[in-house]
Amino acid sequence: MKKKITFKMWLSVFFGGIWQFIRNIFSWKNKTPFWRVIWATITVCIVAFTSMLGYAFYDEFMRHKSYRSSWEDRYDSNLSPNFKYRNNGYNEGKSYIYDSRTKAKIIKDIDWIAVPEDGDSLIIVAKDGKRGFVNRYTAETVIPFKYDAAWSFTDGVAGVCEGDSVYFIDHSGKPIHNRKFAKERGYDRYVYHGNYAAIPVNGKYGLLDRNGKWAFQPEHEDIHIGAKNMWYAMDNDKWGVIGANGQFVIPMEYKNVFIHSDNGITVVKDDNSQSRHDYDGAILDDFVFDEVYHLAYYINEFDEEGNQKKAVDNMMSYSANNYYGLINRAGVPVTPPLYSNIESVAPGVYQCQIPETGECIMVNAKGEKINE
Repeated sequence: MKKKITFKMWLSVFFGGIWQFIRNIFSWKNKTPFWRVIWATITVCIVAFTSMLGYAFYDEFMRHKSYRSSWEDRYDSNLSPNFKYRNNGYNEGKSYIYDSRTKAKIIKDIDWIAVPEDGDSLIIVAKDGKRGFVNRYTAETVIPFKYDAAWSFTDGVAGVCEGDSVYFIDHSGKPIHNRKFAKERGYDRYVYHGNYAAIPVNGKYGLLDRNGKWAFQPEHEDIHIGAKNMWYAMDNDKWGVIGANGQFVIPMEYKNVFIHSDNGITVVKDDNSQSRHDYDGAILDDFVFDEVYHLAYYINEFDEEGNQKKAVDNMMSYSANNYYGLINRAGVPVTPPLYSNIESVAPGVYQCQIPETGECIMVNAKGEKINE
């Protein structure tokens, strides 16, 4: 059997030969000093050239091979313990899913994949301009590549589109109900969260249950998902919250609402004041704010460097919804957060900037205007 010669063995033999050649040069008898210098120069040139050749070989075949391996690892995604996705995004249609144990390609010519955020076993695979679903643990194509658009499985349901028709399927690929909808341009959230999905119809939004019935008719300006499978709803610039049970917990009466993942719901009123509610809508805190700030005004005193001193006022300002109001040191709000800025100009006198115009008014410590 023919013995394989490695790069290391080649270098060892080559440089061994060079060394032997050098020894022979300097061991020749009757060699004049001139010819010894000439041959030594030639030998050094040969060694230098060979070193450069060896480095070029290493750079091209060894170091670049290592770099390519590192680069490829960066573009490999773990789908499961046994299967990976090789993303050759620079060459569309050349990505693939392969067995990480055998390196065998299981599904070739993939355009892209989408992995569900909730850890569902089925991932979207785009191939030849169509979408299908593949089991990330077995690399088996469970639902064939026949859809023009698809959305990831969430809570066991996925939205799919054939032509211009959107409907919802289960893990077997069967529709969960008989409702179909024309795909609205620009809308890309055909997804169930819990028992409901927000569906647009002619520019208006409704909430559809898993039986294909409307929990809310498609007649609202906006409905979209928030934390805890609760829904933001809006009409006429007034916001409310629909609970996970499909009922309003906060009516559509407020300037804004915020559904928090672990701290209830914050409601913003027309005057920018805020209150906090639980997930059933009951009030937890009638008054909440973002931050409090000390106020100070100039006094007729100067420090050693000639800078005018300030004194701390008895009132403070607080922020809510990016606006400011006055609050006393007992923590009781004196004014709603109506202003874009508040400054203390004298004891008990405050300059308040109006957001819409940038103009200012003066108020006293009771929040009353004093410059009418």
